Amino acid sequence: MGKKMWIVACALSLVLALCSSSHAWPIPDTGQTKCYNNTGEIPCPQPGEPFYGQDGNYTINPPSYTKLDANGNALPDSATSWVMVRDNVTGLIWENKTSDGSIHDGSKSFTWCDRNPATNGGNQGTCGTGAGEAATDTEAFIKALNSANFGGFSDWRLPTVKELRTIVDYGRYKPSINTDYFLNTFPRYWSSTTYVGDTRIAWTLDFDYGNDLFFYSKLGPNFVRAVRGRQTEDQFVDNGDGTVTDRSTGLMWQQATAPGKYTWEQALSYCENLTLAGHSDWRLPLINELESIVDLTRYNPAINTTYFPNTVVFFYWSSTTYPKYTGDARSVGSKEGYVGIDPMLGYEECCYVRAVRARKSGGAGDLDIDGQIDLRDAVLSLQIVVGLSPSTVDIDVKADVDGDKTIELEEAIYILQKAAGLR
Repeated sequence: MGKKMWIVACALSLVLALCSSSHAWPIPDTGQTKCYNNTGEIPCPQPGEPFYGQDGNYTINPPSYTKLDANGNALPDSATSWVMVRDNVTGLIWENKTSDGSIHDGSKSFTWCDRNPATNGGNQGTCGTGAGEAATDTEAFIKALNSANFGGFSDWRLPTVKELRTIVDYGRYKPSINTDYFLNTFPRYWSSTTYVGDTRIAWTLDFDYGNDLFFYSKLGPNFVRAVRGRQTEDQFVDNGDGTVTDRSTGLMWQQATAPGKYTWEQALSYCENLTLAGHSDWRLPLINELESIVDLTRYNPAINTTYFPNTVVFFYWSSTTYPKYTGDARSVGSKEGYVGIDPMLGYEECCYVRAVRARKSGGAGDLDIDGQIDLRDAVLSLQIVVGLSPSTVDIDVKADVDGDKTIELEEAIYILQKAAGLR
């Protein structure tokens, strides 16, 4: 067998072995479209103008949702009844909440419970005695959904706080979510993530204003929205040139904290004018991009210091404003990793900056957005074919054999051939 054909065969044989590996998970846009200065709303500025580079200037991976019926079939946007919602950007499928008094009723609340010591952070929370429709805790709630094969699936789970953040709409408040798809949303939702600073506490997300919170005890009740689908983990690569690539999101980061502290306007300008590692398309990160490099298994700072060694334990600016109060922008506190809100003009202490840019694709078939088409892309294409990963990228028209803009067996073969150098 020739070397090139061996690579193809090797990729095929590795599918099962690598089926749990994560890959680029595009981060949905925040939904924010308006622009602001220090005192109020303004027309969105142009390049070179003050306040250019804020969230409203960029639309990155626009949010896209599909309503699903009880069998997982897609429904038109005009449907007035649906059971689940698929996030077309992340591939996650979310439970739709109802107002019918069932276990899916959005007004039902649950205590936090996880009896598995491998996942409960060292504290199982408050576990009740109810089961099925009478469930009173999150573990019993999830078990009831899986026992009933809700939506045709039995792999429902409590979302991580990072997953909850992906459905926040930061251009809205009360609620900060797209109510065309996510009905009956209440203020505060449990995540599966234990707060590493105190195992009696689990992270919640406030869908009134889009803030995540880390001070709610597992003793009390909160609301729950179940999720299913692949999970992702940070896959950092030190590029050796002052930048770090997160292969799980496809983003490239400024490794060092920018020198000094900045007002929000200064932070925007610094990033827009930055040239680093031969790239000049840096920008101030959206709030959900900045949150993506937070590591909630760590504390003080809540980030992987192997890759970001000089992280300052304080707040870092995002480009996302806070629409409820003009003159405020969102930040991330690096000590615990939570979203804060700071005046754009800044206090004396505020705020630090780390720039970001989107990693450029290597072309058709570069599924993990690492700038090249290789064995990882070949394996990933086969994962998509067998349903282990969603397809979230466009492919070359030459590879799109049946013209449906999806990766199926024919397209996977094309990518395998590209990886092997046969095309």
